[in-house]
Amino acid sequence: MPVKLGTRFHSDNISAIYASTAVAMIFTALTGVISVLIEGIITSRFLGSEIYSGIALLRPFNSAVLMLSSFLATGCNVACSHLVGRGEKEKANETFNLSAVLGLIFAAVLIFACIAAPDMILKLCGVTLTKYPELNPHMYGYLHGYMIGLPALLLIEVIGPILVMDGGKALFSVSSAVLCIAEILGDLLNAFVFHGGAFGVGLATSCGFVLQLLVLLTHFIRPKRFFRLSLKNIRRGQLAEIARGGSPSLVKRAAGTLKDILINHLNLMAALTTAAIAARGIQSDLFQFLFCIATGLGRALVTMSGMYHSANDLNGLKRLYSYAMKFGIQITVAASAVVFIAARPLTGIYSSDQEVIDLAVFSIRWMAAGLVFDTISAQLQHYLQGIKRRNLLNALCLGERFLVPVMTAYVLGGIYGSKGILASTGIAKFVLIVILLLFVCFRNKSFPTRWEHVMFLPEDFGGAETDNLYAVIRNPEDAVLQSERTRSFCLEHGADERKAFLMALCAEEMTINILDHAQKVGKRDVSADYRLFVSDGRICFSLRDLSDHFDPTAFYQLHQDEDGPEAHLGIRMVTKIAKEVTYFSAFNSNNLIIYID
Repeated sequence: MPVKLGTRFHSDNISAIYASTAVAMIFTALTGVISVLIEGIITSRFLGSEIYSGIALLRPFNSAVLMLSSFLATGCNVACSHLVGRGEKEKANETFNLSAVLGLIFAAVLIFACIAAPDMILKLCGVTLTKYPELNPHMYGYLHGYMIGLPALLLIEVIGPILVMDGGKALFSVSSAVLCIAEILGDLLNAFVFHGGAFGVGLATSCGFVLQLLVLLTHFIRPKRFFRLSLKNIRRGQLAEIARGGSPSLVKRAAGTLKDILINHLNLMAALTTAAIAARGIQSDLFQFLFCIATGLGRALVTMSGMYHSANDLNGLKRLYSYAMKFGIQITVAASAVVFIAARPLTGIYSSDQEVIDLAVFSIRWMAAGLVFDTISAQLQHYLQGIKRRNLLNALCLGERFLVPVMTAYVLGGIYGSKGILASTGIAKFVLIVILLLFVCFRNKSFPTRWEHVMFLPEDFGGAETDNLYAVIRNPEDAVLQSERTRSFCLEHGADERKAFLMALCAEEMTINILDHAQKVGKRDVSADYRLFVSDGRICFSLRDLSDHFDPTAFYQLHQDEDGPEAHLGIRMVTKIAKEVTYFSAFNSNNLIIYID
């Protein structure tokens, strides 16, 4: 039977794949940020608020590094997801390896800037060197310790999402835990043994990056992998595709970095004491922690939406998009409620200074109040990136990361001083969603009532409803039923009786092979998402299942001799007359696409 949308959470392969991938991504992002939080707590408690404030003022530099790494990682991820969706394995590998080399080049440029022009970096961060001169040595020290790990950091950003696509979610999570533990141990040793100050804090972070990278690299010595690292497997022709895929992320990060710089300026102008600077740093740390939810959800969505979009699959894309939004809102509401209630004890971990605590509690609660709007915006941005709506995405990024928050901070800061700037973090998110809703209403000339109204797809995307046949096959009875529907569908779209019979037989044999022989992932029984659709005059046969590396055509090749000449007749005949047969594995799911004229 056709799949009904939005009826149950976690009820089909798409929701299962998305949920497991998103949770792994969230966990991975959280482990990295937990180390940042603990680094901030150790620094503030045991090294002093001056060192913590100096490191907090360098947030724009961290944002600039992430801007470059995100540009490469997202560009690589988007390009590879579309190439994998089309079965172009070698081009996907060339894109991946080129991105890794570019990451090392970017890291070398950043290290040179840290050594040759540290004052310029501080000024670009919005720091006036004469305003709080006692903080400058701490900023220099942290910068020089942090730069050592930049090559590892940029490689991690490129490799991580590809590793998850290549079935390495568990290893990615392990590597993130290694990073977290290494950074915490490094910060404790720095505080109580080596007394390295801000330089030691930066060096501990660098050591964590190097150890995480070493763990990730073990994936590429495994035999079952789609991607591989090789300097020989690079082609400059993929550079344009990386740039196109990563440009929205570059705009987003650049806008966010510029926002951090300007708000640094505003906060330094409004702050009467360093307490406001420390409160802003605490707010930034906790925001990074909470934003890991949106980051993990978005990283899963951008790749999966790219796969379904490249397949011109409206039903699959709609199921993915609706589930991702609902899943994200549920998680975010729960997390923001906990943080809002626990704001005071969380702040107390950082500092015992009452002025810092009061300002930080105020800022954290406003930030938590706006988190659900932040998640909706982030999910939409990653989805737009996956479906290649770059102009709309860039406009949204510019508004969300720069125009709306800076204008909100400027207005509220002018009226309420530091408190207004701290509160603007949450208020700006609400303002953005209101603007976005007005835009959707204007675009559709009505209030949005269906998912299609907020998916920004062309009207003809996915073809006509009559040109698509969808089903979820869970048992042999489903396979027989869909075999009958397949024959009727093929006849209705111009296929002759023989071809329609072979397609129906092939569909039945392949799905039964999957149900009988595929190894299930986790506790979920194996099922197959089945689709037939007409594309450019050709009938496309598509099967997706959540199981451990099972290719039905390869299974037929392996067992054709032992099963006899009449076995797998449908598979054998259809693969002979097919114009194109593509199999790939991604996110622990198997994907088979066959085109027949």
